[in-house]
Amino acid sequence: MVKNSGGNKAKGFARKNQMKGSYALRASEDPAEIYAQAVKIMGGAICRVSDLKGLEMTCHIRGKFRGRGKRDNTIVPGTWLLVGLREWEKDAGEGKLLNCDLIEVYSDADKSRLKNSITNVDWSLFISNDTRTIGSNTTTDDNSNGIEFADDKTLEYKDLIDAHLAQNNSNKNTIIADFEEIDIDDI
Repeated sequence: MVKNSGGNKAKGFARKNQMKGSYALRASEDPAEIYAQAVKIMGGAICRVSDLKGLEMTCHIRGKFRGRGKRDNTIVPGTWLLVGLREWEKDAGEGKLLNCDLIEVYSDADKSRLKNSITNVDWSLFISNDTRTIGSNTTTDDNSNGIEFADDKTLEYKDLIDAHLAQNNSNKNTIIADFEEIDIDDI
């Protein structure tokens, strides 16, 4: 076998450490394991998550999902997670959040598999809060908040283009073009 003597950290990115492929979907097996969605990354190994009922908790990211294991388990706001509640801790006091531990990070493909295989859970809260839409071709409008950054020349140019497109659409319905038949043998 050839020694991987590439540049910086080349051995860390060697193919021997990658385990891509299809695997069984990890689902909740215990009442203490609940589905959650990342709300905010706090830094270090802590993030804020929200469960299916809307209850926010502090999630501790285990070492398995950090370092070399972070490559395929990136957690950003909107990521679906499986977390385990800490049953040995007392209930959090007023103003404090419950603690939980990260068990599984679901990819976009896993999200659709979860929705199809586990039907007794209402996923509507996660889908509405999801920042990365799955399989939808909807585009977000930049002017959705009513603020548009443009100067007078840009706005004038935009109005001219809109007027030209409207005129072409109205003319398209009224103009009928006469086309001659082209005989391929004549060419």
